[in-house]
Amino acid sequence: MKLFWTLLKIEGKLVWKGMDILIFGIILPIILATLFGYVMSKEVSASGASMFEISYPAVICIGVLATGVMGVPLTIADYRHRGILKRFQVTPVSPLHILFAQVVIQLSSALVSFIGVTAVYTLLFDYEMGGSWGVFLLSYAFVVCAMYSIGILIGSVVPDQKSANLWSSVAYFTMLLFSGATIPYEIMPQFFQWLMDILPLSHGIHLLKQVSIGEPIQHLFISIIILGLCILIGLSGAIKFFKWK
Repeated sequence: MKLFWTLLKIEGKLVWKGMDILIFGIILPIILATLFGYVMSKEVSASGASMFEISYPAVICIGVLATGVMGVPLTIADYRHRGILKRFQVTPVSPLHILFAQVVIQLSSALVSFIGVTAVYTLLFDYEMGGSWGVFLLSYAFVVCAMYSIGILIGSVVPDQKSANLWSSVAYFTMLLFSGATIPYEIMPQFFQWLMDILPLSHGIHLLKQVSIGEPIQHLFISIIILGLCILIGLSGAIKFFKWK
């Protein structure tokens, strides 16, 4: 445990010195929260909630996406590129220590983003959760696990930093633009909705939206299964195929 806390302290100082985690993980979601608060309609639709209300679960996922799918794999790939992981290989540090430390550090940014976005919605625009906050937080944690599992897998198996940049960028920008995180799923044509449903984050946002408006989630069984598979495949693949160099 002492080894892990020492690693966590060192890694935390290194990661938080960079501006990427601040800009994409925290500032961007808060800016979008403020923008959506002004432009989204607050009229209740047929779904039982307004566009403003269902935008909240989508925006909080941006911080998760930035830190989990971009932050985690790029940091691990950078350490591999600079030979840091190779030096760790001859120490008591295991891949699990490294991966878990990165997850904890990046998750701290995602939680700051979550708190900031929630503060904007509730304090500036009087947002009220239609469902249970407890169930919503559990669902949020489930989505976090799924997105971070994708990032951990990318960071563990890519051979170099260039590949990490490529695959992380593809995953990040695809889900940022086409999962409903920035462009509302509900306003897209049905054909595009079918395409959006391919992306894991779309299912995470669907789940959070249903919980946030107090609707039952039984018909989202497929979304829950897909997110669960992301966790299972991502973590097992990362542990099995982790590359030190």
